[in-house]
Amino acid sequence: MDVLRIRVPESFLVLRLYLYSFLNIIEASKEERDDYIILRGEDVSGAIIDGLKTVVNILEERRKQLEKLKLDMIPMSGKNDKAIFTKLCSEISCELNSLEIFEAYIDILKRKRLNDFKEGLEKPFSSKGYSLPSIFKLELYGLTRGPLFKDGFSVDLKIRVSLDFFILLLAGYIISRIGRTRIEEGSWASVHVLPLELAWSKSSWQILQNKLVGFWHGIRPADALIIYLIINLWDLLKDEPHNLLILTVSDPVGPKPAAINSSLHAPLRDIYLRSKELLNYLLEEEWSKNALLWLARKALDINFSNKKMAEKFVKLLFLSLQGDIRALEELSLLSSRLEASILMMKQRKDVDQELLSIARDARKISGKILSHIGRLGI
Repeated sequence: MDVLRIRVPESFLVLRLYLYSFLNIIEASKEERDDYIILRGEDVSGAIIDGLKTVVNILEERRKQLEKLKLDMIPMSGKNDKAIFTKLCSEISCELNSLEIFEAYIDILKRKRLNDFKEGLEKPFSSKGYSLPSIFKLELYGLTRGPLFKDGFSVDLKIRVSLDFFILLLAGYIISRIGRTRIEEGSWASVHVLPLELAWSKSSWQILQNKLVGFWHGIRPADALIIYLIINLWDLLKDEPHNLLILTVSDPVGPKPAAINSSLHAPLRDIYLRSKELLNYLLEEEWSKNALLWLARKALDINFSNKKMAEKFVKLLFLSLQGDIRALEELSLLSSRLEASILMMKQRKDVDQELLSIARDARKISGKILSHIGRLGI
């Protein structure tokens, strides 16, 4: 049995979750003990190589399918980040290109002495290693007040890491950087989806990537995003109901380092278990599934003129799905009143069709839930 111990930086959540993001695509037994992640298997270094090959495939697919989002590129700021990656590429003899970095390292790892590789992960911190670029130091910059983060700003990360550890962090960063979203007019951020535990199977974690990669409508309000995530990941959550951390990150550019804009703890496990009965019923019908997704997207869209109303309905719907009868009754009443008031307008040309659609869909969904609850005798 082959054993590999990976040291985890103490107190720095994002670095730990980058490791989780990569290690969830590794076919090996995983265990956390103190400040180490322990991998066990017949050929753990071979499993790491296979995982890195998967990262190469992910990069190639994102470059081909989502060229405009540039998710295959490594964003860098100023002289420091570029100097770090220039040093890396010089050491492993490749161009400054994400694909070439991983391909070159895979070739090195195939020839590397196993003990040297293990030491590079078990004892990754030394004065001779690589400094951390800003994409690895997100807790230093911007918003770090939020779920799972310490209050305020972290102390500077002076640590340097081994080549092997650096590559694993980079692999986790690449996998987690799953999309782009508009955070305000003319301003964009990357979306990172991070696992909070080493619990996903390789196949499920890859399916999640495929389902969520691309343009995101936003991550606020939280209840709208959670509804959107649960519906899109419904089949996965039946077998693996795990929680996620969602970050929006301003990519480094010019002198500006990478910085967290917002963070959201998505407790998918608890919400799935509480809403399973009603959501399972609603998702059986294509219309109600599409209506739920449409309402969630409108609540998330910063450019939608009726965003506030969509947010109000989605909040009530979020509570209703978890069995809150008062919220369900309020949703039914408000949506019915709004729909009726719009339809009573004398000048049909003045009717806001999207607002009417929001009211009508919310009313029909609340009606379906009430009808289902009535049949169940709740």
